[in-house]
Amino acid sequence: MRRVPENRIVGDLTFFVTTCLKTTTRLPGSTHLGQLVLDTLNFYRQRGEIECYGFVVMPDHIHLIVKMIAPVTLPRWMNCFKSYVARQLNQGPIWQRGYWSEVVPSIPFLEQKLLYIHENPVRAGLVQDATQYPWSSAPDYHLQAVSDRIDNYR
Repeated sequence: MRRVPENRIVGDLTFFVTTCLKTTTRLPGSTHLGQLVLDTLNFYRQRGEIECYGFVVMPDHIHLIVKMIAPVTLPRWMNCFKSYVARQLNQGPIWQRGYWSEVVPSIPFLEQKLLYIHENPVRAGLVQDATQYPWSSAPDYHLQAVSDRIDNYR
């Protein structure tokens, strides 16, 4: 497991990222949070700053598998991403400080993390089947079709 110091300039690496909301209670309108996160990810994808290989938006945290496209760095991008989402929700500071990240060193590792994040809503009792959760990339992988919500990692 390779960890990258937060102050290191790194581009063109893929990361498994987790960031948490300040409170463990669900945000009012978590549907809005889910759609806002997806729209924000898509915005950064269209700008060519990231590729997104997987995501899940849970009521109290999110998991992402994202590749930074140089010269974009993970610390800068996470700051922009979290700031934008918080401003759009207009509820004051919503995120815990920082985030947890891990470099994705291989395709098998990426696929193991995809399985983990896709099963998150099932383990939390939000759905019985991962493909039923709309704020996850699980339905995109289940359909095995070209998706406008994720990028192809192969």
